[in-house]
Amino acid sequence: MKFQEGQFQPTSSYPNVLLVDDEDALLASVRRILRKQCSLKTCSDPHEAIRLLRQSPDSFDIIISDLRMPGIDGVEFLTIAREIAPDVPRVLLSGSLSENALKEAINKAGISRVIVKPVPPEVMLSTVQGLTTGQGDASRPSRQMALRVQDALKTNHTVFFQPRVNADDFAVAGQEALSRFPGLQQTFTVEEIISGAEDHPVIGDLTFKVLGFIDQHRDVIAKQYGNHPISVNLSPNSISDINFVNALIDFLRAHPGLPLLEFEVTEQSNMAFTAEFQDNLPRLLSAGYKVFLDDFGAGNNSIALLRRGHFSGLKLDKSLIARLDDHNTIDSSFVEWVTQAAHQLGMSVIAEGVETLDSATFLQHIGVDQLQGYYFGRPGALLLEGSDIQKDPGTTFSR
Repeated sequence: MKFQEGQFQPTSSYPNVLLVDDEDALLASVRRILRKQCSLKTCSDPHEAIRLLRQSPDSFDIIISDLRMPGIDGVEFLTIAREIAPDVPRVLLSGSLSENALKEAINKAGISRVIVKPVPPEVMLSTVQGLTTGQGDASRPSRQMALRVQDALKTNHTVFFQPRVNADDFAVAGQEALSRFPGLQQTFTVEEIISGAEDHPVIGDLTFKVLGFIDQHRDVIAKQYGNHPISVNLSPNSISDINFVNALIDFLRAHPGLPLLEFEVTEQSNMAFTAEFQDNLPRLLSAGYKVFLDDFGAGNNSIALLRRGHFSGLKLDKSLIARLDDHNTIDSSFVEWVTQAAHQLGMSVIAEGVETLDSATFLQHIGVDQLQGYYFGRPGALLLEGSDIQKDPGTTFSR
C-alpha cells in the first residue's frame, strides 16, 4: 500500500503514527489493533514516506520503520526522518541487530526504541502509548509537555541560581543553575515540566539555553555570586547521544571565558545503564569537568551506578534529607554510610534539600562536604540592570 496524496488527515484526538514497512501481513495486523486508538498512516515505500514527511513534518507524533526495506533501509530512512522532523520519536523494527549496529542506529538516527520482530500488535500499541502519552511506562514523557517546553524556550524561560555552602563553615561554595518557566509554572510544577521533557530532544536544547544564559551574563554572575563553580543539570538521555556530547564539548571549548562549570546527572533513568551513556560520560571528565550523580537515594539505581564509577561526587536527594528531621534512624544511618562509602571512593558528597539547622548540623557532623537548601538560600534571579526582582515561580504555581 502506497501513500496517496490527500489521504492523511492528522487528528489531535489520538496519536498520529507513521508506520513504514514493506510486509503487508505486519501492516494489516498492526492496523487492526491501532486503528481504534491511533490515527495511523502506513506506507510500504520509504520514498513515499519521506515525501509525506516533507509535506507535513509536524503531522506525526511517532515514526516507526522496519530495518530491511528495498532501496533505503530503516536506519537510513529514520536518519532522513530525523532531519525533517527532529522532535518526533523514532522506532526501529528489526529481526536481528548486532550491538555495534544498534549503537550506530541510535547515534545516527536518534532512535528511541528498537523492537525485535515478529512484533505482537499489543507491543506496538504499548510502544506508541509509551512514547506519545506516557501510558504504560512511567519514565516516558508526554509529547505535549515536551512541545510546551520547546515553545517556552523561545520567550518564557529564565535561569535562577541557588547557593551551595561548605559544610564546615557554611561559606558559599557554588551555585546551581535552575531552569524556570514563569508561564508554564502557572499550571505545572518544575518537576512536572522537566520530567515531561526528559526523554525528548528538547531536553538537550534546554541545556544549551542554560549555558547560553550563563555565557551572556557571566560578568553579572561573577559580581553577584563571586567566582564559584556553577553546576548545570544534564539528562542521561542527552549524554547517551554522541551528537549532543560532541556539541557540548565543542561549545565549552569555544567559550573559554565561562565560569567554572560542573554537571549533575540524575540517577532516576535507566538510560544511565546504556553502553552509550557509559562510553560518553567519561569524555566530560576527561575534558576536565566534574560530574555529580544527582538525586542519589531517590530511586532504585543509586548503588548500581555508584559501582560503575565515572562520577566525581554525588548529591543526596532531598527526600532523604527531609526525613532526618524526623529522627529516622534508618535514613540517618544510610546517609552516614553513603557519605563514608563515597569518601572511600574518592568522591565528594553534597546534601540537597537542607531546610533546618538540625539537619545541617547532623550532616556537618557525619562529614558531608557541601549543603544546599532553603536554610541557606532559595533559588533567585540575577539582578540584571533595568529588570524587576523576580520571585521563584516554582514556589507559587497553581493548578
